[in-house]
Amino acid sequence: MAVMGISGMAVTGTMGDTRSAQDTAALQKEANKFADLIKNMQKKTAMGLNDSSESVASVSSSQINRNHKLNGDYTQGFYGAFTSESDKNAKPSGFAANSRTSNGKIPTIDKTSELYEQSMEMENYMVKMMLSSMRNTVQKSELFGKENDYARKMYEDMMYDNMAESMTKNASLGIADQIYIELSGQRK
Repeated sequence: MAVMGISGMAVTGTMGDTRSAQDTAALQKEANKFADLIKNMQKKTAMGLNDSSESVASVSSSQINRNHKLNGDYTQGFYGAFTSESDKNAKPSGFAANSRTSNGKIPTIDKTSELYEQSMEMENYMVKMMLSSMRNTVQKSELFGKENDYARKMYEDMMYDNMAESMTKNASLGIADQIYIELSGQRK
């Protein structure tokens, strides 16, 4: 049942809707963080700050360590994942394999750049969202009881985060390549 109020439209229902409302709020918070990440990357690209020599002190978040990980982050991340000389002039793969620049050339990707690392983070976020949606379709069993429900959810989240990171690194989906091509301005 929909109710119009001062703050807009709200949905009312049983106590079960509270959990979905919390999930929706958490999802909205993550979407806002994602949008801010895109804006920051576009600003850096426009200002020519793709260089990895830029100091971490210029980053607005004080939570990021020198190794580009958040405090308390348990995943390895993508910082320093590509280090070979051939990674500096890589060809797009996966989704972006058929990409062309405005003059018809195949774009090159510098997988050692910070922009590509951030593009990998964005692809990882998209894969996490996909896995989360898939996970929500699995019916839960109370075979092991409900007393460890919080711990089980925490470890499942960690498992799915690591699965998403592994898929991003190894599956060659090409989403990060496509994001890099767009944000690096090669398609103009």
